Amino acid sequence: MVVTEAIAGLGAIKTAFDMAKALENIHEAVARDRAVIDLQREILAAQQAQFALVDRLRDLEKELAKFEDWETEKTRYYLRDYGGATLAYELKGAPPGGEPPHRICPACYQNRKKGLLQSRGLNAYRQEIVKCTGCDKELELGSRVERNFSARARTDFDPFTGR
Repeated sequence: MVVTEAIAGLGAIKTAFDMAKALENIHEAVARDRAVIDLQREILAAQQAQFALVDRLRDLEKELAKFEDWETEKTRYYLRDYGGATLAYELKGAPPGGEPPHRICPACYQNRKKGLLQSRGLNAYRQEIVKCTGCDKELELGSRVERNFSARARTDFDPFTGR
């Protein structure tokens, strides 16, 4: 009987020990699950940061491509002095592919844009008035020439050459 009670007591102790160990394992499982959740949260944050960096890299690559395109495009033009300290960029040589001769705005050119200058006619000083399609700025090209109103008006004036 004592042996039976001792064995039963040992069985109870073993059961209590197993229960304590199970409780410890439950605590470890909760801590492990909490650590896994924290790790997943960090991985998600790192992935979001990576996606943001990939998007930024893509934007920078597009910006670089535009910059490189402009570097190529701007070599097609030269800065021309129309007289009287008036300047505009003009297409060099024969235009490729049937592109008409044209001029672009110096302000737009400096901002890596191609604002075409559209002629608006001549002012009273025989300067050609042009308006930029990019920035809406109006420019007066050519030297100021006082008009002689008593003389017959010139009809052979070429605004591109200033003569």
